[in-house]
Amino acid sequence: MGDKRAGMGYLFLMTFAGSALFIGYLCWEKMLKKSMTQCMKYKALLVVMLAYAVPWIWVKGIYRYLLEAIWPGEVAVGAKGLVDIANIETTELAYQTKEYQLSMLVVVIWFTIGLALLLVRIVRYLMKRHALRVLTIKCGDENLELTLKCLSKVLQCKRAPEVVWTRVDNETFTIGAIKPMILLQKKYADGELYWILKHEMMHIVSLDLWMKLLAEFICCLHWFNPLVYFLEHKVNYLSETSCDEKVIRGCTDEECERYINLLDKNKGDNKLKFPFGNTFRGSGVEVEKRIALMKCRRSIKNSEKAVAMCTFGLLIFLDSLTALAYPDVHLVKNAVIEAAEDAIGGNNFWTYDCAEDGYGLLTEVVLYDVQFVDEDGQIHPATYTEEIVCDKHNSVSGIVQIHVKEEDGSCIIETYEGSRCTKCGDVWRGEFLHETEKSFCAH
Repeated sequence: MGDKRAGMGYLFLMTFAGSALFIGYLCWEKMLKKSMTQCMKYKALLVVMLAYAVPWIWVKGIYRYLLEAIWPGEVAVGAKGLVDIANIETTELAYQTKEYQLSMLVVVIWFTIGLALLLVRIVRYLMKRHALRVLTIKCGDENLELTLKCLSKVLQCKRAPEVVWTRVDNETFTIGAIKPMILLQKKYADGELYWILKHEMMHIVSLDLWMKLLAEFICCLHWFNPLVYFLEHKVNYLSETSCDEKVIRGCTDEECERYINLLDKNKGDNKLKFPFGNTFRGSGVEVEKRIALMKCRRSIKNSEKAVAMCTFGLLIFLDSLTALAYPDVHLVKNAVIEAAEDAIGGNNFWTYDCAEDGYGLLTEVVLYDVQFVDEDGQIHPATYTEEIVCDKHNSVSGIVQIHVKEEDGSCIIETYEGSRCTKCGDVWRGEFLHETEKSFCAH
């Protein structure tokens, strides 16, 4: 059984880590904007979204291993087997506290609102997709098949998307992440079909629809965080600027001018506001910014790009240090109870019958008010001696338990990760694991 309270801590640490990296990203983008392409910004934004969606705890073991290698004996390591035994009595009742109930209530409210927002967005998407499909008709452009074949080869698109005409005036957009469909505007001049389809197919090849789905998921998961909505806006904007950058890459000035004129011609408010999709048409201000970026494009040296990438890599490393703040989750297995009943060693005698308090609950073996239990179950007093001085500590891992007896006859047992030198007996107390309260002290 894991510590369920860790769930809420995970969510807060995820939103903190994502927000910290996003703020760093905005500063990085502002300071080094002349040293990076739009595609670099877009890919860096994907890393920011992953920081919101995936907890950094997967690197915690690596960092703790490195710290242990640098400072041996100073960093407490987990004593999983010992924690299993120490937590046997807490498998049913340890978490039935007001603090636990409050934390679980927060988690339930958090996920309920997040799930409701996700369902609303999915329903809205399905309704609009159905309405748009009703307005589609077969595309009758005789150049469509040849253009799709040419673009599929140029963009290395394995399967050409379905293309249909839409009755929506002057609107072209793509829907469907798994089976993309391009809804093509009926009115366009000769030669514009190639650039319209290239723009939309570039979105498909770049998996921009999946990026937007991830942004939608993050907004639902971290619905209370205002930064995620600005993040979603950045994703939508950079998906278009990076797409423009890829479309005109390798094109002549004349071809770039033709594409820019097409964008300028189609600028205007996007009335559809279709979720989980890409639209060719954009707002006037947004399109003007995109056009300005294309007109002011310049060749960026590899050294400048390297500096920008290394700087962002440093931001990622600093953000990943939040992994050390994640709580350790220890599992208590029922099979350990049987082993604990028969475990004898170092004056540590375990029995099911004798280790009960007046309420029928299993108790922890407490021989000293402050004691250290090593991996073999040996119990030692946690004392410090000045007579023996170690040239080099020989540390073993375990747990430190502090027993405090109250005036009303109850007691509290605090359990920490710890380590002990077998030579001098010095004990180091590490990370807090759990606290057990006894209404009647039998120790």
